[in-house]
Amino acid sequence: MTNSLQALLQKLPEPNSDTGDWLERLRSDALKIISSRDYPSTKEESWKYTSLHDLRKNDYLIADERNTGALLKKPYSRDDFLEADKLHLVFINGFFQPNLSTDELLENGIKIRPTKTKKADEKCNLETILKADLSETFSALNILTLCDSLLIEVEKNRKIEKVIKLILIGESSEPLLKSLRIIVKMNENSHARVVEEYRSHDKDAGLTNVVTNLRLGQNSTLFHHRLQMESMNTTHIGKIDAQVDSGASLYSDSIVMGSKLSRVDIDVSLSGRAAYCRLNGLFTGINDQHIDHHTTIRHLVGETHSDELYRGILDDNSRGIFNGKVVVSADAQKISARQASNNLLLSKLAEIDTKPELEIYADDVKCAHGATVGQLDETALFYLRSRGLNYKDARALLIYAFAEKVIESIPLPALRQLLENKFLGHNQMSEFIQQG
Repeated sequence: MTNSLQALLQKLPEPNSDTGDWLERLRSDALKIISSRDYPSTKEESWKYTSLHDLRKNDYLIADERNTGALLKKPYSRDDFLEADKLHLVFINGFFQPNLSTDELLENGIKIRPTKTKKADEKCNLETILKADLSETFSALNILTLCDSLLIEVEKNRKIEKVIKLILIGESSEPLLKSLRIIVKMNENSHARVVEEYRSHDKDAGLTNVVTNLRLGQNSTLFHHRLQMESMNTTHIGKIDAQVDSGASLYSDSIVMGSKLSRVDIDVSLSGRAAYCRLNGLFTGINDQHIDHHTTIRHLVGETHSDELYRGILDDNSRGIFNGKVVVSADAQKISARQASNNLLLSKLAEIDTKPELEIYADDVKCAHGATVGQLDETALFYLRSRGLNYKDARALLIYAFAEKVIESIPLPALRQLLENKFLGHNQMSEFIQQG
């Protein structure tokens, strides 16, 4: 019986590796790799707790630039996205919309180039970057069904004052597959903040398959914030592949509140001395949402450092998964790594599977990891109600207090405010916090 992945592949035109087009060569390689595969199953260790059974039942359409406009629920204009302190790039159903995006990028020291070119960019080595992860099923599928992709390159010694915001919108009542590729290249001594914001129409029932490649040159700094708030009818598969060179720092935030099923893989390689990464995550589940985070931090050389904190809040019949691994190579002496997974269950039916791991092959290291699972403190809840709050507001305040450890570390006031409003719901509660 033909499985759904193979049925999807049959909808694709046969790639031609003889054209000299490097992207066509990659597509041909990707097809060879997954031509006999199905979607990952729970028999595979990395997918043990996440079933893709529902994915197999959908007959996905591959997003087409020609019908993107016809699927929109409303027309957009550039004014819909303008924010004074941000440079925004808009994608709709997987395709970049230059007419809706900021047109002042070059003057801010940012080179924006589509990667779907007939000639490989040797300087940025795009073919090597995209080819590196073809062995993984969804990454290969990403190349095969690529809608659009973008390279964001920040010049050497340049600090971008404005936030670079990618707004990725899904709008289709059809089960649409949207595959995107985002590459951020930070040259030496550069500094930038990038936000990926995923949102969709309430009726959107598609599959988002996105891969983000981050390349941090020496002494560069990148703040990367990923906010996933898509429709509860969607499936979201995301991957971040990061390489951090000597003296560079990556600050990553992954916030997941949307999609019926969401899986995010984050793989960071600290490849130069004094490289640093901070991974923070926050996910909330309601109804029957399923949210899965897999993270891997690789300390490849000595004197590298990492901090990781993930917090999950699960209600109703939702389920969360956190699998965080820190790998310390044999030559990576004098490194430090801290990892924590804290989880709050708000319902007797909610479930969390958490598995922090350390894999250490060096002996002069400082490593720590831990996981906690708990419920709301009834004593604290009683105290807040005795101060005049009703049950709903007291509960919301305690939940926000649990999430605040992650939220407060996000260096973007607008994003912190959005999350605060999401948890607390109204201005009265915000005033209560400020007074307290």
